[in-house]
This record gives sequence, structure tokens and C-alpha cells, in this order.
Amino acid sequence: MADLSKFDPNSVGIKNDNLFGLPFTQEDAELILLPVPWEVTTSYRDGTSRGPEHILDASLQIDLYDPDVKDAWKKGFCMLPIDKDVRKESDYLRQCAQLIISHLEEGGDVTKNEHLSTKLEEINKAGDQLCDWVKQQTLTQLKKGKKVGLIGGDHSTPLGFIKALGEMHD
Repeated sequence: MADLSKFDPNSVGIKNDNLFGLPFTQEDAELILLPVPWEVTTSYRDGTSRGPEHILDASLQIDLYDPDVKDAWKKGFCMLPIDKDVRKESDYLRQCAQLIISHLEEGGDVTKNEHLSTKLEEINKAGDQLCDWVKQQTLTQLKKGKKVGLIGGDHSTPLGFIKALGEMHD
């Protein structure tokens, strides 16, 4: 159980690598937030891969007062560490995807371009791996009795989360 005796919810948020500067660990928290720094398949604008770190930084400025749920923050929120390897792979594959998207927007056919076809296979394989990673991360927390939420990522990131929920619940 987290020691809340020295935590002042009305004070300035303290940088401690946890959401809102809360004093909770993964073990203490009721809600675990899984940051997914992935934006390989966005077609309009990028930025979702940096969402988790921006949310973490901005969370220190959030007032913890909730008029509907008194002391809601005491239930415990914890954001898992941002996986820098996932973000690095996303950054690389995003560049590959942009080449493919540009080619398609110009009327090109990816199947007739060996280089882009290879990149598309690489992107699809990595997407499958990310789906498995999100599923395993989610299952790990669900099996501990935690509630899980995702932060960041493009439209493909929830698939592993949904698969984990489907595996845990009929």
C-alpha cells in the first residue's frame, strides 16, 4: 500500500515518473496505464507516439480535485514506463510508411515496387509484434486484478488490448 501520509494532493506535482506525480507503484495502483508510443500507420498527422510523454509531463499540472468522486486519486493510478525501443521502431517504420503513403497518393502501386513491398511487409510484421506486445502487457496487468488503459498510439494500438480483454472475459 502506498504511503500517502506525506503526499499533498493540493501541492505542486512532483516529478517522479508517475502520472500526476502520484506516489503509487504498479503494485499499489488500481489503474495501470500502458503507454504505447506508436504511430506507424497514421496518414493525416503524426504525434501520437509522443502522446504518452506529453501526457506524463502535463499531468503534473492537473488538479486532483474531483467533485463527483471525493479523493478519487487515492484509488491509485500508475503509468508504466514508456518503452523507448517501441518508440524507436515506430519512428523508423513511420518514415517507411510515409514513403508508401506518398507513393499511393501519387497513384502508385506498392506491389509493383520491390523496395516498398519489402517495407510494407516489415511494417505489417512489426504491427503484429506490437499487437502481441500490447496484448501481453495488458494480460499481465489484468491477471493481477488491475484495470488497464492505453495512452498514445495510432488506431492500430488497441487491437492487442481488445484481444487481451477477449481472452480474459467471455
